[in-house]
Amino acid sequence: MAIGGLALGLRLWGLGQLHTLVFDEVYYVPFALDYLDHIPRFDAHPPLGKYLIALGIWLSRGPAAWLNWPPIAVDDQTISPLSFRWLNAVVGATVPLVAAWLGLQLSAAYPRQRRVGFSLMVALLLSLEGLTLVESRLGLINLFGLWLGLVGQCCWLQGQRSPLNPKPSRLWALAAGVCLGAAISVKWNFAGFWLAVVLLELGHWQPQPVAKPPTSQVGARLVALILVPLITYGLLWLPHLGLAQVSLLGVHQQLWRYHQSLDGGNAVHPYCSSWYTWPLLLRPVAYFYQVVGITPPNTILNPVDNPGTIYTLHALGNPVLWWLSTAAVLALLLGYGGKSIAKLAQSHRSQGHRSQGRSQPVASFILVNYAAHWLPWAWVNRCTFLYHALGIVVFSTIALAWLLSRWWLDPRYRVWGWVVLGAIALSFWFWLPLYLGLPLSTEALQRRWLIPSWP
Repeated sequence: MAIGGLALGLRLWGLGQLHTLVFDEVYYVPFALDYLDHIPRFDAHPPLGKYLIALGIWLSRGPAAWLNWPPIAVDDQTISPLSFRWLNAVVGATVPLVAAWLGLQLSAAYPRQRRVGFSLMVALLLSLEGLTLVESRLGLINLFGLWLGLVGQCCWLQGQRSPLNPKPSRLWALAAGVCLGAAISVKWNFAGFWLAVVLLELGHWQPQPVAKPPTSQVGARLVALILVPLITYGLLWLPHLGLAQVSLLGVHQQLWRYHQSLDGGNAVHPYCSSWYTWPLLLRPVAYFYQVVGITPPNTILNPVDNPGTIYTLHALGNPVLWWLSTAAVLALLLGYGGKSIAKLAQSHRSQGHRSQGRSQPVASFILVNYAAHWLPWAWVNRCTFLYHALGIVVFSTIALAWLLSRWWLDPRYRVWGWVVLGAIALSFWFWLPLYLGLPLSTEALQRRWLIPSWP
């Protein structure tokens, strides 16, 4: 509860202080308003994220009028930034808790103390993560896709815990299919959650050593994980198609042509970053930048009366957490590879006894998910941004939580676990002004540019 309260407080505090449309809010908020007004408009992404922003706006109309939330002009309407940000903030606050649920199920084969410690560590570390915090404080759509993808994987893991009981296993697979299809209906890049589940299902992955389920049952779950997401994805397009008077095939032809027309590199956008730089946090994205002048800016509610003060909002991860998480993924990869080679050699010595890949279920689950969210970007030529790395951030953080939870149970390494956690917390506190858009002097801002490519 304390971790959930921390996550929610960080997301709701000063949520309307940036009194203007920030970054991609200039697209998503007008799109959401158009859905409410039944006006068709072309969008470069599937519609679910904008449906949810529209839902937040619709639900907040009464409170906004009653509480007199300060409005801004959007197209030909006036609306408070709180109206299109609050739902994303609440959903974002639950992401650490959903990831903790995933960790609890992922470690089902381990003692209760290790499972609880692991899940709590996942929740705590993700509450101290900067990129997800920034994304959940604006009227953007990425956190909706991340949340749905994580819930989908939790449902799939729940089904994996009863592989020999067909009915609950299939029901959980159906629920997973709905959530994974909905995640793709936010943005295509959240198909990484679905891809990882399909790969793990094909590999007969299990969270704990159990008898191998019948082939027919695996086949039924695979059907649920392919057909159900596809049907869910198609159904969620229907309101948009009804407004635009276009077919599902037609709108996807438009989307494909649009994305194929996009170029890459800094010539397109100064904050483009290549996929292979994301694990090193080399190029964050500036979402907002405002210097206070003699006349107070109207883009900030109640700015400080100190000319030269800077308000800036950066899509920047917690550097210490980010780099340690990348190191944790490498450690898992090296450890998993070494153990797999050893088991392969042992299987040859034991007259062909086949080694089960699920002997390291946590490591394999994390690594498959990390690869499914990261490696497909190698085939993308368009301009990409650091926020496309949200999936790998979550699973690299889970990797670090897994290693830290082991350290905390071993008295020899417990002190190092506290040192690492303290360094992560201090890093979060130091860069917090960039996550919340708090006022900084020029000198204070310069001290936070740790790498020359960050500004």
